[in-house]
Amino acid sequence: MKRRGSSRRGAGAMLPRGVRALLPVLGANGGVGRSALAGLLAQVLAPTTRTVLVDTVPRGASPWADWLGLGVARGDARDVDRDEAVGLPGALVPPGRPLDPAAVRDAALRRSVPERRRRRGDDLPDLGADAADGPGYDVLTDARPWTRPPVAVPEDPRWYAHLLETGGWFAGVVDTSAPVALAHVAARNAARPSALDEWARRPDAVPVLVTSASGFGAAALARLVQVLEHDGLSVDRMVAAVVEVTGTDPPRWMDGELAPVRERLAAVVRVPHDKAIRADGLARLGDLAPGTLAAAQEIVTRAAELVRPGPAAETSALGGPSGPRGPSGEAAPAAPAVAPGRAPAPPARHRGPDDPDTQQSGWVPRR
Repeated sequence: MKRRGSSRRGAGAMLPRGVRALLPVLGANGGVGRSALAGLLAQVLAPTTRTVLVDTVPRGASPWADWLGLGVARGDARDVDRDEAVGLPGALVPPGRPLDPAAVRDAALRRSVPERRRRRGDDLPDLGADAADGPGYDVLTDARPWTRPPVAVPEDPRWYAHLLETGGWFAGVVDTSAPVALAHVAARNAARPSALDEWARRPDAVPVLVTSASGFGAAALARLVQVLEHDGLSVDRMVAAVVEVTGTDPPRWMDGELAPVRERLAAVVRVPHDKAIRADGLARLGDLAPGTLAAAQEIVTRAAELVRPGPAAETSALGGPSGPRGPSGEAAPAAPAVAPGRAPAPPARHRGPDDPDTQQSGWVPRR
C-alpha cells in the first residue's frame, strides 16, 4: 500500500526549517546543462523557500540574461545609471566592507515560476513564496552592456553564505563557471585547496555534480569521484545529476560506468531530455515537462536530507562577522563535515613550506 506522504510534492522539496542551504552546481565538463539544472533547482525550491540563484558565469557566456528577457545586446536601451545597482554587480562591494541588505535586495532580479497544482494537505510554509509576487526566485547575474567592465565574483563559499543571510534567503543555488574536474586538478597540482574543497567542508552546502548522459559523461564523472575520494573529500555528501542533453538513448554501458558512482555518492539522478529546454532554455518555464521538474525535486529532496546548519560565526569575504582566527591572524579553516556513520578524521598537523610532503607533486592541504 502506498504511503500517504509519498505523494506530497510540496513537502518533498522542503529544506529544514530555519536552515540556510547552499547548492553549488558544478559541471564535470562543459556543455552538460549545468545552468539549466541550476534554474530547475531554484524553481523547485521557490514555492517553499526564499531562494536566490547566483550566476557566476562571465557576461556573454552566461545564458541567464537571455532567459530573463534582458540580453546584453539590448543593454543600450536600459538606464545606464542603474547598471551598477541591478544584478550581481549591485550586490558586490569593495573588499573589507560588509554587504548592504537594501542594496542586495534591490540588485536581485525577480523571476516568477508557474504555480503547480497541489493535492490536499500540501500546505506550504510561511517562509516560502512572497504573498504579493507569488512563487518565484531571485537572480543575481551580470546583464549589463558590453561596454561595462567585467565583474570579479568571489570564490569563497563564505561570501555566498553571508549573501544569503544578508538578503534574507534560505536557499542559494550557485551556477558556477569553471569545469570542476579541471579546476580541482589544477588546484591540487598547485598545492592549494580548490573551490570544491571549500564547498565540501561546509555542512550547509551540498555540491551537485553535473555530467551528460553519455559514455564520455559517465566516465568523466567516475574519474572525478575517484579523484575526490583519493583527496579525502566526503563524496557521500554530494549529489550527481546525469542530464540527457540529446534526444537519443545513451549507450547501455553507461549504466556500468555509473554503478560504482551510485555506491559512493548520496544520489545519482537522471534528468530526462526536455524539448522545451533544448529549444529555448529556461525562457518558457510553463512548457517544462513534469519529469524534468520531478528529477530536480529529487535532487533537492536528497540535498535536504544532507544539509546541516552552517557555522554560527564566520569571516565573510566582504567583512562579515569574525570567526576563529589562526595563529597569524588569518581565518582558521572550517572543520570538515563528518558523514553519518563515519568516524571523524584525526586533526592534521601543521605543514610548512619546508615539509617534505609539501614538495610532492599533487600535494593537497590536509582537511
